[in-house]
Order: sequence, then structure tokens, then C-alpha cells
Amino acid sequence: MTVLAQEAKHSVVVLHQLIERIFNQSGAADDSFHLLLSHFHPDFSMVTPQGKQLNLNDVEELFRQLQGQREGMRIATSEHIILSQRPDEITIQYRGLQIMNGHNQSRISLAILDCSTSIPRWRYLQETLVA
Repeated sequence: MTVLAQEAKHSVVVLHQLIERIFNQSGAADDSFHLLLSHFHPDFSMVTPQGKQLNLNDVEELFRQLQGQREGMRIATSEHIILSQRPDEITIQYRGLQIMNGHNQSRISLAILDCSTSIPRWRYLQETLVA
């Protein structure tokens, strides 16, 4: 596995750890929110499991609304697969599992990460719920 592929997989794990922390902390006593946003490219866009398209401003607003609203939620990622790799970009697929109050929700996600900077920055994400 290339260094770039390892960095992309690490980015998936770290981003979801930050999301979990934000969902669980109402007053963000640390810099989790700033760190979370630093992982996204300014041109970031995503398609939610419900088919809604969001840009970076929409995603920031969504996380601000959800901050501290999902206490007890846990998020785990697995099955990280590099689908394509170029010198400045990686496409990665992974499975995400959200666990809250005994309810599990699994998603398969496809992300495109811009690797032209020191840390990979998320350019695109599409999430699909797993039945």
C-alpha cells in the first residue's frame, strides 16, 4: 500500500472520530469543529443517503445544528478500499457504522480526496444506506 493510500485511509478514520466527538459534545470545549472543517476542500460537495446534494457551507451548517445532539453515538469505519489513485487524488470506498441507543445504521460511502496538500482534503462524498 502506498503512503498516499495509507494517508487516505487514516483521513477516513480521523474524520469520523471528529464527527463522533462533535455529535457527542454540545459546547465543543476543544478544537474539534475547526479540525473537522480543515479536512474538507473548499469545493467539497456530497450526496446524502436521502439523495440531497450539499456543499461545504451546507455541511458546516448541518454539523453546527447536530453538535451535541447525538450523545452516545459511536461511529466506526471498515472495509476501506482504494478504487483509484493518481498523484494528486484518491478515490476510496468504505463502510461506516453508526451506533446509537441500540440502533445500528450502516452506510457504504465513496469519497474523493484531494491529495495535493500536506493532508488529504475531502472533495466529494456520496453515502448509501445499507439495508
